[in-house]
Amino acid sequence: MNSPLGRTVRLELPAHSAGERPHGLPLPSVVVLGRSNVGKSSLLNAVLATKVARVSQTPGRTQALHWYRVDDAFHVIDCPGYGYAKTARESRERFAGQIEELLTGERGPDLALLLVDGRLGPQDSDRSMALFLRTAGIPTVVAATKWDAVKSSQRVRQLRALAAEFEDPERPLLPVSSETGENLPTLGRLLKDRLIGRTRMGAAPAAPQGPPEKES
Repeated sequence: MNSPLGRTVRLELPAHSAGERPHGLPLPSVVVLGRSNVGKSSLLNAVLATKVARVSQTPGRTQALHWYRVDDAFHVIDCPGYGYAKTARESRERFAGQIEELLTGERGPDLALLLVDGRLGPQDSDRSMALFLRTAGIPTVVAATKWDAVKSSQRVRQLRALAAEFEDPERPLLPVSSETGENLPTLGRLLKDRLIGRTRMGAAPAAPQGPPEKES
């Protein structure tokens, strides 16, 4: 089944340690990041039009960096969620180390998809991740998830608040819904256009301070 991102998708690697990558020549890649329970797995399944990610009501279920190969053309990297305080400290530190190495290593991702909860106001951990991605020099698209749960009367105000925090000319923000499919085709086109058009320039910038682990 065709999806907003491509025709075929398969899990190539569940990476459990920092620096672990699929074998062979590197492909362009988009990394998917977001707080625990932001709806990341549901969005991935909807965008890829197949059940590649396990959906759970319990935060913190993603236990590895999952590399999905799409159309043998690029990778989509599903990362563990951040900001879930009940996850064991050892696991939080391991996940943070894996994500930091992925984002600031020798071969970082070409694009980031940052998911924020469309029902909520801007969260400190999302602000920190957005800043981290900007400092690391990784182009970013922001998607406000669970938009179907936002009342029509509140949408304009809610979108304005999120855009004021996260959107700029270089970082678009798009409200989306995995349940209704709202704006998913647009998101797929946006990601592919930015991924294909991305030109890597020079050496990677110096590594910034590590990504967030928990809400303040």
